[in-house]
Amino acid sequence: MGATTIIGQAPPATGVARAAPLSAVTTPSSTSVTLGQGSATPLTYTPQTASAVGASGLTWERDAVDPVSTVIAATVSSRSLAGRLEGVASALLDRFKTDGGNFSQSVKLPQATGQVDELTGATLAAPSGLDDDSYTLRITTASGVKVAVTLGSSADGLAVQIEVTDGDLSEDERKAIAGLSKSFQDAVDGLASVPPRMAWSGLAKFDTSVLSSVSLQATSSANGVLSQSVEFSADSKQRSLTFKSADGVVKVDIDVSKSAVYGNAQQRAAAVSDYLQQFEAARSRGRGDEALMGLFKDAFTELHQTYEAGAAPSSQAPRRVAAGYTYRSLLSGVADFSASVSQTMVASNPYKTREFDQFSYQVSQSSSISGRPLFDLSVKQEQRANLTASFHTGLTPQHQLDLTKESKSQNYRYYQINDEVSSQTSIRYEEGALAAATLTHTRNLNTRMQAYVKAELVEDINTPVSDTKTRDLMSLVRAADLEPREDDRLLRRDPAQLDAMLLDKHVALARSVARERQD
Repeated sequence: MGATTIIGQAPPATGVARAAPLSAVTTPSSTSVTLGQGSATPLTYTPQTASAVGASGLTWERDAVDPVSTVIAATVSSRSLAGRLEGVASALLDRFKTDGGNFSQSVKLPQATGQVDELTGATLAAPSGLDDDSYTLRITTASGVKVAVTLGSSADGLAVQIEVTDGDLSEDERKAIAGLSKSFQDAVDGLASVPPRMAWSGLAKFDTSVLSSVSLQATSSANGVLSQSVEFSADSKQRSLTFKSADGVVKVDIDVSKSAVYGNAQQRAAAVSDYLQQFEAARSRGRGDEALMGLFKDAFTELHQTYEAGAAPSSQAPRRVAAGYTYRSLLSGVADFSASVSQTMVASNPYKTREFDQFSYQVSQSSSISGRPLFDLSVKQEQRANLTASFHTGLTPQHQLDLTKESKSQNYRYYQINDEVSSQTSIRYEEGALAAATLTHTRNLNTRMQAYVKAELVEDINTPVSDTKTRDLMSLVRAADLEPREDDRLLRRDPAQLDAMLLDKHVALARSVARERQD
C-alpha cells in the first residue's frame, strides 16, 4: 500500500511553527524522481519520508530543519533559473563549517505531483520556461578526501546532494571548502544568467596545501537536448575552462607552473587589457559574434586573475632590479596559456551551400627558461595568434543581403581571411648582467574577396601581407634608467620610496615593450 504524503509548505526554520496540513494525496513508496537531466550524473532520489507541509504544495524528500532546506524553500518557486538557485550553492558549502558529512535534499513542485488547488479545483502549476540544469562541484583535498556537491534543477523541482568519499575531512579542510561558498555561488549565478557570464576567478583561489584540486561541471538542456555545457578545473599547476553552446566553443587553459615568467600585478593587468584589444580587433576583422567573443574575453580575464604575481610583489619591485628582475618587464607579464574561440559554421547562402560564415581564433603563449638566475639566465617567450574567418556582405554598405536559391538574389561580397601572427622575445644574461634582449615580430595575413552580381563572379582579389621585423630591446632598457643613481639614494632615503620609483620605471618599460610587440 502506498505511503500517504501530506501536502504543505517547505520545512520551517528552527523555531518556526508548522502550518496545519490542507490536503493529502497518496504516493507509492517506490516513487523515484530524477532532476537535472542534462547532467552526466543526474540526481535521483527516493522519498525517505512521506511528510511535507504547508500551503505551497511542495513535496520534500525528507522533512528536515536545516539552512540548506530553508534556502531552497525560499527560492524553488522562482520563475527564473537564477532566482531558483539564489543562495543554494553557497548554503551547501557553508554547511561544511559545522558538518563534513553526506547530505541530500530534494523538492518537487505541485505540477510534478499533480496536486489540485482546493479552492479553485485547478492543477497547481510549476514555474514554466525552466530547462534542466545540473552543477557538480568536485573537490579533492591534499590528504586525498573527495567531495562532490551537486545541484539539479528542472521544471519538476530542485535536488541537491553532498557526497564525501575516501576518508573524513579535517577541520582545516572543512574550513577551506566552506571558504569557497561565495565563489561557488558566483559561478552558478553567472551560468544561470541570461546571457551567461563568467565568474570563475574565486573558485581557483584556494590553499593548495589543503585542497589539491577544484572542478565544476555544468550542463543545461531543453526538451532533452543539451544546449550548454561548461567544464572548469584548477590545481596548483593549471586553470582550465571549456564552454560549449549552440553558438560555438570557448576554451582557455592557463599554465601557472612557471612563476618565473609572471610580471607584477600592474604589468599583468596591462597585458590582459592589451590582449582584450587584440581579441576585439580579430573579431572585428573576421566579423565574429559579439556575444561569444564577450564570453571568451571574460573567461580569459577571469582565469588570469587566479594566480599570484610571481616572485615580484605587486606593490613593489625587488632591489638589485637590473640583475634580478629586468627580464620580467621584457616579457608579456602573464602566465603561459592556450586559448581559442570557434563559432558554429553557418551556410547562409542557399544558392552556394559550400560558402560558410565562420570565425575561428586561436592565441597562445609559451616560455622556456634555462641557466642560473642572477648569472647566466636565458629566457625565450613566444606568442602566436591565428584567425580563420569567412562571411558575406552586401555589395555596398547600403545593400541589404537577401540570399535565396534564385540567381537574381546573388549580389554580394564573400570574404575569406587567414591570418598568422607571432612574436618571439629572447633574453640573455652574462655574469648577472643583461647582455642581450631582442623582439622578432612576424605577420602573414591574407584576405580574399569575391564579388558576385546575379551569381556571376565580377571580382576576385587576394590581398596578402607578409613581413618580419626585429627590435633590439636593449635601447629601451637603457632608456628606462633602471639602476638607481646616487642622487636618487640621497633624495630617497626611505627604501620603500626607492622601490616605488623603480617599480614605476619597470611598469613604464613593460608598456614600451608591449607597444613594440603590438606594432
